Amino acid sequence: MALNNQYLILNSNLKRIGTLTVDGATKFSNDSIKLQLADADTTSTSYDDDANVGTKDSYTGTINLNAQSKKFDHQGSLDVLQGQPDSDKVVAGNNLGYYDALSGHWYVMHIYSVEESNTAAIKHVTTANFTNLCLYTLAHHYPVAITASVSSIQTAFNECFNATGWTLDYQTTNAMTPSINIDGKTKASTLVQTLIQTYNVEIDPYVEIDSQGNITKKVCVITDQLNADVVYNEAVFGKNMTSLKRTTVSNPITKLIPYGASGNTIGIVNDGKNYIVDDEANQKYNPDWQAGLYYEGVITANSIEDSSGLKAWAEEMLQLYNHPRTYYEVNVTANFDPPLGATIRFKDELIRPALDASGRVIQRTISFSNPYGNTVGFGEYVTVPVATPAWMQGYQSAINSAIEKARKDASSVKPVALTPDGNNFTDTTQTKRLILQAWEGNTNISAYIDNKGFIWHRYNTDGTLDTSFNKTGYLVQAAYNSVGTLHGTIETSYIQNEPEIKLQTSAIRNLGSFNPDDSTLGVTDAVQYMCPLSNGQYITSRAVNQSTTGDVMFVLHDTNFKPISKMIVSHGGHGSSFSIEEVDGAIYIWSATKPNLNVNEYAVSRIPYLANVTLGNNDNRITRFCTVNRYIRVNVDFKHGYVLCGYDNGKHDVLRLDDVKQGNYNVLYSFNVANYGFEWNRQTYQSQGIDFPYVYFHSGGYNMKDPRMVYAVNVVHGGQEFASNYLLDMNLGLTDDVIEPETCNIIYSQTNQPELLVTFSCKYQGNYLQRVFVIPIKERLPMIKKGGELNG
Repeated sequence: MALNNQYLILNSNLKRIGTLTVDGATKFSNDSIKLQLADADTTSTSYDDDANVGTKDSYTGTINLNAQSKKFDHQGSLDVLQGQPDSDKVVAGNNLGYYDALSGHWYVMHIYSVEESNTAAIKHVTTANFTNLCLYTLAHHYPVAITASVSSIQTAFNECFNATGWTLDYQTTNAMTPSINIDGKTKASTLVQTLIQTYNVEIDPYVEIDSQGNITKKVCVITDQLNADVVYNEAVFGKNMTSLKRTTVSNPITKLIPYGASGNTIGIVNDGKNYIVDDEANQKYNPDWQAGLYYEGVITANSIEDSSGLKAWAEEMLQLYNHPRTYYEVNVTANFDPPLGATIRFKDELIRPALDASGRVIQRTISFSNPYGNTVGFGEYVTVPVATPAWMQGYQSAINSAIEKARKDASSVKPVALTPDGNNFTDTTQTKRLILQAWEGNTNISAYIDNKGFIWHRYNTDGTLDTSFNKTGYLVQAAYNSVGTLHGTIETSYIQNEPEIKLQTSAIRNLGSFNPDDSTLGVTDAVQYMCPLSNGQYITSRAVNQSTTGDVMFVLHDTNFKPISKMIVSHGGHGSSFSIEEVDGAIYIWSATKPNLNVNEYAVSRIPYLANVTLGNNDNRITRFCTVNRYIRVNVDFKHGYVLCGYDNGKHDVLRLDDVKQGNYNVLYSFNVANYGFEWNRQTYQSQGIDFPYVYFHSGGYNMKDPRMVYAVNVVHGGQEFASNYLLDMNLGLTDDVIEPETCNIIYSQTNQPELLVTFSCKYQGNYLQRVFVIPIKERLPMIKKGGELNG
């Protein structure tokens, strides 16, 4: 099996299903893989971070100040031209394996998202974003809670990796015994970064692979220092070093104010002063030192309680902050490729001041398709907060990172104009939709830009700007004589700190709980979805007879959730989404039905609620509109006039309600949940709701193995509004053994504010309950432009 310049495509079970090569049957390009074992300071550092040093005030063992900088990361991306034999296998949920000759190891990278785009040659390209499978596995594992205890490195890492399928290989003499606490709510991916810093070690997660490309073992090495015995060749500018970037951050801190647990300070052990100073560094770097001024900073260790321990720790940390720091990034020739952790000496006599230094390689970027783009980075480590890499936090953290980059470099924001209606007009009265998106790198940041920041310009036939044309907004209607002469731009001064909408988790309302079963009415099974009525009553759905006819039961409840009556629709599907229309006192349910049992088609249907009646699939009281060739989840936004249809493959279509009523399945907007951090193979999709232009959906299986997540997407510009964890990002006050999300429905309050109605199927000590909550949705205020200045 050839090893170099290729990637093995592995399915979710790590079985080989294809190959990517530079020049073979299925080609790849633009691949880039970044590895790092520590953070380097390339920007000014914020000093109010949680340093997260454990719960003990002193350690047994040697303390390396740079241990605070340790952070393992291993991720990358590549492009694959569609239409090749194995192109369709490069999808989110699959994996890529590659061989690193320097380490002699195979690495498996999990594809966590893909983007599809067109090139100038009108070719479709899939961009796959991937990360080390070990990090991905840890990001979806929550170690069992243990109380704080003095722990050896083996005990701590074993607890972190338990039940993940990875074998630990300890190559360390580490004898430290800090106190380690695991709260049961922290991802293993976050915990492992903490342990790397606490024990001052480095890791290398790789796989063992047989001659057929099958994974036989997953191993994570834990060592004091990767490649500590490797002293690599000298790097010399003009020889094997093609370019060098030296970044010096001159932001010294000479007066440090430390805070510990519960905000305690060091005043009681420091002559009443809650700070420490470094006068020598202050005289060296601060021109105003004679006036008694210092460069001040604040640092926090939430886990240190004892004031003496806090002071000792702060004195050590000040040594990291009291001087300028330098980091080097070097482009090297293809044959100069030092492994991560190796020590190299590098020279550049032309740069001023002249460079002649040595250091460990703490970051490395490699590419098989373009080895001349390889880079290595080395320099002084700096203290960083224990943090999860952006991809681990989900799509939302990728957005946060992109927003930060966009603020610093406006030129990095790229406008993307879409013409979903095409640009061919049948008559001069037609208009066409134009959609403008804002992208920073591979991240759609449109939700974080005020609508006035999407700016359209029109150019005359002679190429001059039409100053009379003035349109803003991510969605505009263009006349027949405009398409082709309109150009969209993004004004980055309109970037916002918040998305267009977010959940107001501080105002969650618990509407109550109820037993899903009622023996009098013969009502059983868990509630799948709930819709309120205008009189305060509710209608819920239940999936019944799923192994035979696949029926759905609709139940009418009073204002206290007590069942009043029921109706069954034969072959009505799972009931995981529906909507209610009230007309002159009559109740109609919009859902999916199967009109013809001999044809695999489902219809968007309007069903009258008839108490204690069973409607057959062909009952003429059901009004059937457009049909599709697979089961759909239906939700209707009557307020704005749109219909949402969700499919089992993650695709969601948005249609106009008027078109649906005419029997036309004309898709206006479409998206797939997999493009927003949702993993179809690992998460259990539950239900959805639409409040145009926003679509909400959530997930979480009964077995509690996947995260209980809720998402929101703007279907017009495609930007994600939020991705929140019900159990970690908000306080629902639930202590049940099972908490399964069910309803995800948009309702409006008496003050006409949107709210998210959510229900959970819960189990506590053998008892089943349906719990109902309302979460207000906060809408971002628009920015105001006055006198050429922007005001938020």
